[in-house]
Amino acid sequence: MSVTRIILDHVNFEWTIVGLKHFLDYWYEGRSLNEMAELFNRPAEEVLLLMIDFSKRGKIKERPNGVGANDQMYIKKSVMSSKKRELRKLFEEQPVYYACPHSDFIWCETDITAFQKMWEDHEPIRHIANRLARKVDDILLLIIDQAELGKIEPRKGGAFGKENKHEEKKHLVAI
Repeated sequence: MSVTRIILDHVNFEWTIVGLKHFLDYWYEGRSLNEMAELFNRPAEEVLLLMIDFSKRGKIKERPNGVGANDQMYIKKSVMSSKKRELRKLFEEQPVYYACPHSDFIWCETDITAFQKMWEDHEPIRHIANRLARKVDDILLLIIDQAELGKIEPRKGGAFGKENKHEEKKHLVAI
């Protein structure tokens, strides 16, 4: 029988409407993940999960430097106001918003061990997701969990790993 574990069980996924509005401001101002974490007085992992969630929902635009510091992005006041009004829809059924509501946080230890091996082997995140029969988003959450626990180290290529890992080797041909 395999042992199961709930990942990121210590993370606060709850956000208020005010917090979400501030997050949109900070994102378009070009603030980094670490700056936002400091402004919210929350761990960077919690802000990162909101970034992943909002990116997936199309609520924020991609930035050239990703979660790092960026130049301020121009956004019309009317567009920003509209984005902030749309946030109300996220609160129709509950008083707070939970980031990543459709993610699966339950993992068996054998899959976590397999993930760690594939991570060390620089497998691309999509390959890991396919081999473990999970969504890429679930793998992203596991990466955050395992990095936070010190079970995995940053690797060359980050989540993407070695894209050309299985490149065909050239064989010498004798003439």
